[in-house]
Amino acid sequence: MNMTTFPNDDLDPTCLREMSRRLKEFEVSEARYRTLFNNVPAAVLQVDASDVEEAFTNLKHSGVEDIDAFILENPQLVDQANNSVIVREVNDVALTLFGATDISQLLAPVAYVFAGTPEASSNVMSAHFRGRPNHYQRLKIKTFDGRTIDAALMVSFPQSAANFDTSVLMIIDMTEQVRIEKELKKMESEFAHFSKLSILGELSGAIVHEVRQPLSVVANDAATAARWLQRSDPNLPKVRELVERIEESVRRANEVIKRVQDMATKATPERQTCDLNRLVATALTFVKKEATRRSVTISSNLSAEIARVEADPVQIQQLVVNLVVNAMQAIERTQAQSGRVQVTTRSDGERAFVEVHDTGPGIPEGIATEIFESFFTTRKEGMGMGLSICRSIVQSHGGVISARNTLEGGAAFEAWLPLVFAETDNAPETETSRQPAE
Repeated sequence: MNMTTFPNDDLDPTCLREMSRRLKEFEVSEARYRTLFNNVPAAVLQVDASDVEEAFTNLKHSGVEDIDAFILENPQLVDQANNSVIVREVNDVALTLFGATDISQLLAPVAYVFAGTPEASSNVMSAHFRGRPNHYQRLKIKTFDGRTIDAALMVSFPQSAANFDTSVLMIIDMTEQVRIEKELKKMESEFAHFSKLSILGELSGAIVHEVRQPLSVVANDAATAARWLQRSDPNLPKVRELVERIEESVRRANEVIKRVQDMATKATPERQTCDLNRLVATALTFVKKEATRRSVTISSNLSAEIARVEADPVQIQQLVVNLVVNAMQAIERTQAQSGRVQVTTRSDGERAFVEVHDTGPGIPEGIATEIFESFFTTRKEGMGMGLSICRSIVQSHGGVISARNTLEGGAAFEAWLPLVFAETDNAPETETSRQPAE
């Protein structure tokens, strides 16, 4: 009944005052909510998802448990949801983010939110069906003024039957952050490339020696073969032996050049199933001459039980080379006449571990985690990128790297990578896994 039908003399003044007070409180609360709603630094969309909730209830009653499989078999369900979930209210930020000229463009079915990333809609549906209170993901937004922006979406789902019409979508423009992330990734790639070139510069003497040695053999054997052929009775078996030695020396020189090219080339990382022991052994051959020059003995204990890893071979070799070079530099700081670096691989059944242990002075107290930060170095002539790049390589492969001082002295750097499991893929015992590096 409308209050105006009551006679004036029947109205209770106390009741009127209470109603007036509550009305003012409601108006203040509404104003406060409206101010908060419009000042949230994100696009906020309130949607009515009651139709979807009802559809989900029916699906559950019919026995559907795996919503993802059901959506794959019934993709039209996504379109139905996008058209039945209606945006009821938006804030001012939403108008700006979507490039809308009028609020009516946004008070419509929610399909326009997912136009740039269609799979995001099914992800939201999956989370809602499973009863999760929230869902977060990155997506691209196609705006009404023709732009495409990177954004972060968080959906808050209703948790009670009384609030089916109050699902909330919050969208934050991430375009600038994504651009910065790409720039940082590019810078990281540039630093990684620079680090490889820096290591090559440090190992240049050993590399020149490795190439010069087989080329000297080639020159001597070629001259000897020419003299044998100039004889009146050429010794063809001897010439054949010399030619075979020349071929072997050329192969050795080509291997050195190939290793240098792999390290120096600025190539896009390429993952493949790799024999970790073989990668480690190859990396150690790269530094063995430099180790000899520095009077450092490198030994290895490569576990024959190591399974394969999914990795970029060049990056893993760079990881090992970086750690061994870092170990040799640490040993130099002790001013000892000789030192040792031990490289070990092992497995715990799920992960493959690579450990590099040196006989250097150890890690100064309190910096065991800082040493992996970019530009952190304890060497006056260092740039502080070697260990940072090691961490980036390991993390990009889904692993972890750590450092510690050992009881026997020196430091140990340990990195682990996830193993690749296959029914018939047993890592064979290889010569490199049985014999220590030279």
